[in-house]
Amino acid sequence: MFQHAIFKIDEHHVGLEVNTVYKEYRYPVEMLACGQKYDGIETTLNKPHGKKIIMEFVINLLLKGPKQYKPFVNQILQRYTWLELNDVLEILLLDGVIQIIFKNQNPRKMVNWLPKTIQLDPRAMGNLLGNSPDYKLELSKLKDTVVRLVTGSQSSIRKNLLRWVEEEEIKNQSGTVVVDCKSFKKYKSILLTVAYYIHLKETGRKLPLRYISNQVWNKPKLLSLYKNDSALLAGIPLNELESVLLPDINSSLYAPLILISPVEKLQKLITELSDILESDIKKPELLICLNKTDYCTQNILEIIADDNSVTDNYLKLYDVLKNDLVEGNYRKARLTIINDLEPSIKVLKKQLLKIERMRQQFELIALEEIGSGSFARVYKVFDPEYKKIVACKVLFPRSHFKQVYGNDGDEYIIRFKREVKLLNEKLQHNNIVEVEKLQLEGAPFWFTMPLASYSLEKWVKENGGASEEQRIQIFKQIISGVKYLHEENRYHRDLAPNNILLYDMDNGPVVKIADFGLAKDPESMSFFTGLSKRGYGQENFTDPEQLNNLAKSTNLSDIYSLGALLYYLLSGKLPKKRKYVPVTYQNVVMRAMDTRKNRYQTICEFENDFNKYLKQTGELRHIT
Repeated sequence: MFQHAIFKIDEHHVGLEVNTVYKEYRYPVEMLACGQKYDGIETTLNKPHGKKIIMEFVINLLLKGPKQYKPFVNQILQRYTWLELNDVLEILLLDGVIQIIFKNQNPRKMVNWLPKTIQLDPRAMGNLLGNSPDYKLELSKLKDTVVRLVTGSQSSIRKNLLRWVEEEEIKNQSGTVVVDCKSFKKYKSILLTVAYYIHLKETGRKLPLRYISNQVWNKPKLLSLYKNDSALLAGIPLNELESVLLPDINSSLYAPLILISPVEKLQKLITELSDILESDIKKPELLICLNKTDYCTQNILEIIADDNSVTDNYLKLYDVLKNDLVEGNYRKARLTIINDLEPSIKVLKKQLLKIERMRQQFELIALEEIGSGSFARVYKVFDPEYKKIVACKVLFPRSHFKQVYGNDGDEYIIRFKREVKLLNEKLQHNNIVEVEKLQLEGAPFWFTMPLASYSLEKWVKENGGASEEQRIQIFKQIISGVKYLHEENRYHRDLAPNNILLYDMDNGPVVKIADFGLAKDPESMSFFTGLSKRGYGQENFTDPEQLNNLAKSTNLSDIYSLGALLYYLLSGKLPKKRKYVPVTYQNVVMRAMDTRKNRYQTICEFENDFNKYLKQTGELRHIT
């Protein structure tokens, strides 16, 4: 019976909203489909389709809870035909009464959606259980919010907006009513979109429309449905609206970028507890860590609010651990952490990711792609937890590396993890970029860092009139960062203009060296980190011997790159022109880029010689 009863949908059907889930495959593995619009169950039941009885039967079955698709359909087909049921499912889905979860049968090769689970939409469930909103109260709250957002505004749009609020309807320029408060979702969305635009514009701020939609509706895409209407009715050019209420590209990412920070912090604290128990135990240190863990646990419970069932198993195990610690059973406590508590936190993370409001609260909002390399892309993203825009470096999916590089593909994942480990755990310096958040437990691997104002490449192109003094100040910071690396017995191996980031500050640009995917720890002797020949650096700025064999890179490789960067900064030209277009510190450039035996042998030797020429140049200018 079931084999002919497969419900199919068009993902791009007008009025349908889909949310896909990706894993380590080429295509998505799961999709949740629901209606964008919900006008109430009674409205749907009483449409002239003649299927009210079968609809009521379907809804009553789903009131008992979500159903697996196959047994659910077989049960209904004992009374009704497949043609009737297919029509009913389509209507209920588009009207926002039900949701259907589809599973991709072969995500490695193609998209082939088959229905997996069917359930009532939360909007319909709330209506059926008597939890439908009080629209008079909602309207009153909406008016208060709009007035609060535009109070004190000098915008010419404010007058129309307040009239829409007062009259409880929105008219176009010809005076025709386009929407009123009876179509509350559209009415509220347009009012708040315009109000947020006015407020943010006047305060000089920008926020993603997706973020505001989450705050208003607990749905990331809802406000974008009415974006064009909002712009047209308020007389705002669409590109101007989007310059304040920023559009996002989350739907184009191969997987969402989500990290629930309190749970990540909890995981680190539990590991710290384990380490303390393994060493010579100091009770004050143990007590401090335990207090931090208590506070973090309480924070998680507050975020989850009334849905504490997901933390039950963790809380039981955590109580066992604390009892062991109170009784002084430290060995037993450590075994509890390793065998029980750490696995329970991993389960907790997966459970929390299934809660939609948790996903919305912590999912990064990708605004645009700002760079791409041999193994990762860099996006400008909005972090909703900290309410700021940062850069996020995202590793390509494993399937990409396998397809392009075959068995060598895992090398890029190793490089990426090494880069994050270096930046997060071992390298701390004013001129080295810092990691803010990182996700390395499952694909996609990514980390965030402060968003730069420019790369050095972009700065040189856009600041042709910058003085030599400004350029030298930038270069001094590059030397400072590289000197720190070498003092830590590490070297970068990929120093180039697009890997040097500049941050505009009041006292001038601050330099941060980035992209440590090729960074080398001389003690590492692994094949992948030591002998790889792929992605060996950028030709114009890379030591020729390193280009021939990455394994031969040393501290001298970075010194060669410093000479190339100095020439590039002073001339704005690629280093291959150095023999034809000399610069002020030509001697330093030429020696740094000479053969290895004639090159500066240490970063200190380079710095001292550079400072000597810098002093001489300054004295000559003073005399002149």
